[in-house]
Amino acid sequence: MKINPYIFRNYDIRGVADVDLDPEKVEALGKAYGTFLRRRKIRQAVVGYDCRLSGPQYHDALIRGMLAVGIDVIDLGMVMTQMVYFGQYRFQTNGGVMITASHNPWNYNGFKLATGFSSNTQIEDVQEIRKMVEEETFFKSEKPGAVAALKGNAWEEFVEDYAHDVLKRVDIKKKFKVVVDAGRGTTGLFNPRIFERAGCEVIGKNLEPDGHFPIGTPDPTATVVMERVSKAVLENKADFGVAFDGDGDRIGIVDEKGNMLWNDVLLAIYSKEILERFPHSKIVYNGLCSQLTAKVIEQNGGTAIMWRTGYPFIKAKIMEENAVFGGELSGHFFFADNAYGYDDATYATLRILEYLSDKNMTLNALYREFPHYISSPEIKIGCPDDKKVHIVKDLSVKFKRDFPNATITDGTVIPNDDGTRADFSDGMIILRASQNGPYITTKFEAQDQKTYDERKRYVKAILQSYPEMIWEDELAVNLHSLD
Repeated sequence: MKINPYIFRNYDIRGVADVDLDPEKVEALGKAYGTFLRRRKIRQAVVGYDCRLSGPQYHDALIRGMLAVGIDVIDLGMVMTQMVYFGQYRFQTNGGVMITASHNPWNYNGFKLATGFSSNTQIEDVQEIRKMVEEETFFKSEKPGAVAALKGNAWEEFVEDYAHDVLKRVDIKKKFKVVVDAGRGTTGLFNPRIFERAGCEVIGKNLEPDGHFPIGTPDPTATVVMERVSKAVLENKADFGVAFDGDGDRIGIVDEKGNMLWNDVLLAIYSKEILERFPHSKIVYNGLCSQLTAKVIEQNGGTAIMWRTGYPFIKAKIMEENAVFGGELSGHFFFADNAYGYDDATYATLRILEYLSDKNMTLNALYREFPHYISSPEIKIGCPDDKKVHIVKDLSVKFKRDFPNATITDGTVIPNDDGTRADFSDGMIILRASQNGPYITTKFEAQDQKTYDERKRYVKAILQSYPEMIWEDELAVNLHSLD
């Protein structure tokens, strides 16, 4: 079968609906993933989808493919990504698929594929599935699989099982007023009710799912999204504001004063809390994070491990290092202390509220004594898939030329890393090729405004020197931060 090879990304599958993907191709992907499972003696999987417009059609096609190669499917219906991961534990199966394109625009869709409990496909797994689709080498099953669809009371019972599981892991002793912005994504169906059961007063915003994403892509790393949350926090005199991405595994946070906390700051807060209980532990973070993250971990007696960006890579590194926690600038957080270690933004929100109640502090007071950095958000600029990796490798050469006294971290330091990072005594610059779509991301920081502005000008100028960069692109985010 002919299929766009670039939709097979480093750890999942994502493409444009009705262009890269259609029901025939998705059915073939279902057969390929089912074959992938059968090779590993796995004969059952859970399947869920988010509110994207193509979700129901692709859900049906994927399940047809999986049934054809003899996989029994437990159909979870419309859920959040973490509920698919929870469903693997609930129904005791290593197989699992979430149909979503996460924070990509409305016309994208894709597939997050499980390889076991709290484990997702890696590069070689995705390429194995790609080869099967292209060559149509699927498992020949003597009989088709069976499907058990959770509907009505069965679906409500599953949702309740998930809610009970996350709520039993926290003890929030204070009543918080919380702004919850679902961005018209899937989380509006679930999270407000869960937070109310945790004792919060919830001010809900944009809760009704709509796969057109009429107010813009639900991306909690986008300044425009977090400014909307900030405004609602101030208007309602709330203690806390949170935004979610479309499928529910990532968050963005605003404090009671309306300040946006980039997720590397939130990662540092979680690390501080965990190290109070687990001294000298290892904590994993990705290269897009501020120097602040490692400083807070080390100041609190932990070991900071920088690793490759990508939620499956961070999860795998946490397991390899026997770390208690890890996270990414994008808002994926992995708690391995009293939870399953997969990324669950619902649970991550409850954990920060629990810490605030334990300390009897505001969020602003909790982080304002951290080291000070002026830090950009994560900025995304369009770049073709077949150009972006070469550009980042070229940037590594230029970084070593332009910053001879900086510490350069690239693929020669972290194996197969897609980024080039320069660390200075007072901040860093990083540029990397995205694994989620045709774009390049950057972040930079400094400890004074003059140096910050110099680094901003450097980043903008060096990216503008590449004609391949697409500055007016639907995937572009936070470009104003380069002005």
